[in-house]
Parts: sequence; C-alpha cells; structure tokens
Amino acid sequence: MINTKDLEKIIGLCLYTAYIQEEQAVSIMLISDRPEAGKSKVAMKFYGNKGIAFLSDVTAFALWRDYHKEIESGTLKHLIVPEFLAPLSRKSETVQSFIATLQMLIEEGIMEIHTGFLDPIKLKAPSALGAIVCMPRREFMQRRQGWELSGFLSRFIVVSYTYNSNTIEDIFESIASREYLGERNIKLDFPTEPVKVEIPPAIAQAAKSYVFEQTEKLRKTGMGYGFRTLKHFLCLLCADVIMQNAQNGNPTFEVSEDNLEKIKQVSYLINEEFNALRADE
Repeated sequence: MINTKDLEKIIGLCLYTAYIQEEQAVSIMLISDRPEAGKSKVAMKFYGNKGIAFLSDVTAFALWRDYHKEIESGTLKHLIVPEFLAPLSRKSETVQSFIATLQMLIEEGIMEIHTGFLDPIKLKAPSALGAIVCMPRREFMQRRQGWELSGFLSRFIVVSYTYNSNTIEDIFESIASREYLGERNIKLDFPTEPVKVEIPPAIAQAAKSYVFEQTEKLRKTGMGYGFRTLKHFLCLLCADVIMQNAQNGNPTFEVSEDNLEKIKQVSYLINEEFNALRADE
C-alpha cells in the first residue's frame, strides 16, 4: 500500500495500549474519505497477531456466545471489524443491541449478561477490550449525530484520511505493476504481561496543553470537552514506549520528548478533518 505508514503507526499504537498496566485499551474508528481507500486492507495487515479477533460480521449475541471466556480471561484484547457496515446493516433492534454492548465493552466493561437467548454469563470482574472499526465517510456522517449524543463516538479515537493527487497517481502505478502481490502483514511484538509506563510531569503538562488546543473546536461547538481525547493521547504515548522497547530492547519504560513528538507527527489524522496522508519516509 502507498503512504499508509502513519495509519499503520496509529493502529499499531492502539493495539499496544492493551498492554499498558492499569489503563484501558484504546479504540479507533477509522474513516476514509470515500470507498476504495484501503481502510479495511490496512486493518487486515495486522491479522495474525495475538489477542485480536478479526470479525467480518458480528452481533451482540454471537460476541458473547463465542468470546466471553476470552474476554474474561483477558486473552482477547481487541476486536477489529474491517467492514463495520456489516453489523450495522441488520434490523434496528439488533444493531442497537450490538452498539450498546460495544459501548459498554470498550469503556466501563461488563460483568454479567442476562438475556433470553443465552445462559446467564457472570464474569469475575468488569471485563473490557478495545475495538478498531472501519467505515467510509458518507455512512459515518449518517450515523454521527446519534453516536455523538449517545456517547458512543467519544469512546473512540476518530482517525480520518484522504489521498492527495500524487498519492492517487502512485497507487494507480503500483496497481498496474501488481505490487500488491508482494505486500505482507505487520507482526507486532507484544509483551507477555502488562507494562507500567511512567509519564514525567513536564511531558504530561505538554501533552495536556497540546490536546487542549487541539480540542478547542469541540468545546466551541458543544460537541464535547476533550477529556477522553487527552486520556487517549496519554495512552498512545505509553504505547509508543512499549512498542519502542519491543523493537530495541530498551528496558526504560518512561515517556520521553521523543515519544511526544512522534505522536504529534501522526496526530494530523486524529480528527474528522480528512487530511491527506503524507508521503512515507
């Protein structure tokens, strides 16, 4: 794929957030400006990594029937739904049940399930996980207001993007050359246990100032405050430390200025502005 390194970086960081001690895994709603933009293909590049369930389609009933043991044990860290429109295409009651379940699962966690279709499920402690869902802009906009009002949207980092003319030309050329035949999945080296990551006060304050400025529009339009945005940003900082240590063996688990700058560099996509992907370095 062409110029998707920043998207891959954000998705990888999201997956690593599941291994931060005492933090909740971060979730992503990946929105492309239009169909054919490769969002599902980017998400599928992470297939084969541990702790991730890739779901082409899903309902609340099937989710609990098939995965409640893995959710309770903590072995399942993230759901990835490359085509989120599939579970949203059912009758209204089924979709509402699924969204409500996912909303609880990726934030507060769930302890007990009592429905007329399953035997009662009682978990030992509130169990939660993260989710990465993908959809195109038009369908996102049709649902956005309802998701905003319910609080569902704020539980996700919204990542949006488009292609500039140069990238479009490069993609056409790569397809003509059949370069896609040589693409490989991305292997991540997750830790075996949750990792405690420290954030020095000075860096935490710098992150707060940056996020406060970036979320000013939310407050002016009444769409939110930006509290979850800051929490998510701090988790991405910690995740970058864990990812970095996995790659170079550095035993120091403390956020640095370098981690802060790296997250800032990809944050141009963490919004609903549909900015063009930058060329891969």
